[in-house]
Amino acid sequence: MTLYDAIGRNYSQTRKRDPRIAVNLLEILQSSQGSTIVDIGAGTGSYATFLAEHGYRVIAVEPSSIMREQAIAHPAIQWVDARAENLPLPSSSAGAAIIMLAFHHFQDYSKALEEINRVTGNGQIIVFTYDPSAIADFWLTKYFPSFTEDVRSTFLPISNLVSELEAVTGKTAKITDFPLPYDLSDSFAAVGWGRPEVYLNSKIRNGISSFAKLEATELDRGLSCLKEDLESGVWEREFGYLRKQQQYDVGYRFVYSS
Repeated sequence: MTLYDAIGRNYSQTRKRDPRIAVNLLEILQSSQGSTIVDIGAGTGSYATFLAEHGYRVIAVEPSSIMREQAIAHPAIQWVDARAENLPLPSSSAGAAIIMLAFHHFQDYSKALEEINRVTGNGQIIVFTYDPSAIADFWLTKYFPSFTEDVRSTFLPISNLVSELEAVTGKTAKITDFPLPYDLSDSFAAVGWGRPEVYLNSKIRNGISSFAKLEATELDRGLSCLKEDLESGVWEREFGYLRKQQQYDVGYRFVYSS
C-alpha cells in the first residue's frame, strides 16, 4: 500500500480546498493563456473542481485509486491514473500545470518536471509547497521531534526547487509566501498552528502524511504530552499568542514559472 493509499481513506473529508489558497492559485493562473490545466497529484480533486467551476478544463492526474474513488464527478474534469514521471498525455495537451502539496511525493523531481513541461508545452507550472528551512521554528516539532528530519529529507529546499523549475522551463521562477489563515479548511500538516486541539483528532491526523510516517511510540508520546500541556496551560503560556493571530507564516510557498 502506498503512503497516499494509507492516508487517503477519508481524505475528502479533511483535505477540503481552502478558499484563500484557491483564490491565490486562480490569481497566479490568470497570467497563463491556457484553458486546460493538468493537476498533478490531484488527490480527491478539491482544487481541480474549483478550477473546473471557474471555466477551466482539468486533467486530474492521481495514482491512488483510493483518492480517485472519492472524487466528485465533474464534466470538465478528466481523471488519469498515472505518476508525474510518466504522464500518458500528448505534448502540449495542457496550457498550465498545478502541483498542490504533492511535489515532495515525486520519486524523481527532474524527470517529473520535464514530463510536466512537455505536457504543458512549456506553459506555466505552479507548485504549492513547503519551505523545509522553516520546520525547526514550528512548535509542533516540540511534541513530534522526528518531523524536523522528515520534512528536511522530504521537501526540496525552495532555492533548489527554483533552480529545477528554471532549468526545465527556461523561465524565471517566482516565489509567493502564503501565511496560513487561522481557520484553514485544508487540513494539511500545519492546520493547527493556532488551534493545537485539532491534532488530537485522529481523522485530521490520518489525512496528513507526516503523521502517517511516525513511529507509534513517538505518536503516542507526543499526543500525550500535547494533551497534558493543553490541560495544564503550558501550551497557552508558550504559544497562546498564536490564537490571537488571524494568519501565520509557517513556511508555505507558491513557486511558479512566470
